[in-house]
Amino acid sequence: MMRTRLVRALADIEYYLQAPLGWKEGTILVWAGMRGAITVAAAQTLPEDAPHRNLLVFIAFAVATGSLLLQGGSIGWLVKRLAPATTNPADETAERTKIMTLMQEASAPLMTDYQRGDFVDKETRLAVLQAQRNALLDARDDGTFDAEILQSSLVVLDADQISIDLRGGPNG
Repeated sequence: MMRTRLVRALADIEYYLQAPLGWKEGTILVWAGMRGAITVAAAQTLPEDAPHRNLLVFIAFAVATGSLLLQGGSIGWLVKRLAPATTNPADETAERTKIMTLMQEASAPLMTDYQRGDFVDKETRLAVLQAQRNALLDARDDGTFDAEILQSSLVVLDADQISIDLRGGPNG
């Protein structure tokens, strides 16, 4: 368990070093902040006999509401205006290729020469999907790949499993 935590921490550090937040991303992050939740919570913890407690709680709610309306209502505009950097399509394609290779390697031990053809029974297909899912989850835990690309691959595996389950029968 400690090894897993260490691997994840190192992967996180490597990710942040490779993709640091720029001023655009930082501005969006600050603008999308908590909007007064702490202020409201702090105001409500004031003792009942505090001078002007009701006024302070009202001001805290007014500030929270105002910032929610102002910042919350303009976050979409700000994101469009600043347009944070997007990923390079070539890098994304290379990463997807690596993920496909990982999935093929994970499922290779489950496939016999006969099964590499058109016919594969339901149990084998489900076992292949599970092996691929486990490989992707391990890669996610290790921080090997981009989280969004991994998530989209996991969604495809889920859809494949649902499709196989819905067909029923031993041969699907």
